[in-house]
Amino acid sequence: MRQASLPVENLPAWAHFNNVQLFDTAIEAHIFTDEGIDKGGGLRAKAHHEEVEPLVAVPLDLVLSKEQVAQCAKTDRQLKELVEATASLFQTPRTAVLLFLVYQMTINSPDNQDPDLKFRSPFADYVQCLPKEILLPTFYTPEERELLSGTTLADALGQKLLSLEREFDRLKETTEAVPWCQRVWWDEQSGCLDLGDWKLADALYRSRAMELPRGAGVGMVPVVDMANHAADDRYNARFEVDDAAGTFLLVVRDAKSIDDSDEITIMYGAGGACEMAFSYGFIEEHAISAREMFLSLSIPADDPLRLAKVRYAQEAPGVRIYIDESNQVRWDSTFVWWACVNQEDGLDFRVEKTVDGETELKACWKEADLSADALQSTLSQDELRDIFALRAVVMIQQRVEDQGMQLAASDEDYERTLPDEHVVRRSVYETIGRLRRLELDLLTRAYETLETEVR
Repeated sequence: MRQASLPVENLPAWAHFNNVQLFDTAIEAHIFTDEGIDKGGGLRAKAHHEEVEPLVAVPLDLVLSKEQVAQCAKTDRQLKELVEATASLFQTPRTAVLLFLVYQMTINSPDNQDPDLKFRSPFADYVQCLPKEILLPTFYTPEERELLSGTTLADALGQKLLSLEREFDRLKETTEAVPWCQRVWWDEQSGCLDLGDWKLADALYRSRAMELPRGAGVGMVPVVDMANHAADDRYNARFEVDDAAGTFLLVVRDAKSIDDSDEITIMYGAGGACEMAFSYGFIEEHAISAREMFLSLSIPADDPLRLAKVRYAQEAPGVRIYIDESNQVRWDSTFVWWACVNQEDGLDFRVEKTVDGETELKACWKEADLSADALQSTLSQDELRDIFALRAVVMIQQRVEDQGMQLAASDEDYERTLPDEHVVRRSVYETIGRLRRLELDLLTRAYETLETEVR
């Protein structure tokens, strides 16, 4: 659907009329790096601030979370109908907020001519101030996606796009019988909602949602979500909640101060290069390592226990490669142990009936019952533990080598590609290039580390 937009310059007025307090803090439409690169909007200090001083205070009823969406539905009949119809999607915090975002987009859209769909809340104008073009991988062009070949982001992006399509199909399936949804979203002539709108809502949520303090879950916090990211040793602000005042606070980080005209920054997360690119569309400019990556693992198709292993293990089928605090390469995988032992070693499965007549898959190791989370510890106590450990390391090393070969083989295609304003955007090209270099370095280090373990 066509999106209605308001410039970021309108956000200070929105904040004022919705009781968001800015303590000598400015909302700016453009923040530039030392190299002159425009990072987009952000927050900047207008005076000196000492540690723990407040920078922004947002009323808790403006924190956009699943709970807040449920609260809004109590006074908005159309939203209530949407929430009730999409109960399966509303179960998770992310998709609950996505439903709310596409609802607000619809209210704002010039394509919405339905007189019953005009209920405006503060969130409608807030959504208008959010960007409509986001350089997240889900909006990469086909040519940009080709440049991801060999990176872990390539597989993650493919799975994400399929997941978004399934969610959108589920949204249509569950709301076609809701009268206003049928008129506004799905009518063959005037329906305006498409997969691109769902992707935009997902991109806004992934790039702006934050972990709320004291286990309050995940949510989007207007104005605070304008703050840009800085690395662990560089960010200067953090969050807290003032229950007495009923506000979500952005305050100066402990043992830090912020000078007049300094940018106010937060840390989005401590994930690896792939995760940063996937969720935020960039990689830290000072990053010297990919930090971590997740490589898929598969059980050979000729393994007679393959299907039973996958079903019973209930683990992500892969291995996490990461750099620890001492800058050493480590790996972590529960799934690999299921992949590297077989029936001849002592692993077996059987199907049993439960008391209510259902069937249940059971595993055993040398005829003793085996729980899904006990295989690794069981193997470590077996007399053949060294053989099992070697198999696991060899399997992971082979997977690391395969990934490295894929990445190296596609380097030539990347190098001969020239950035273009419409086909391969320069900022995307540079992000992909950094990801490729960082992941190849981590794969090389991982292979060398695993080689010492094999010996």
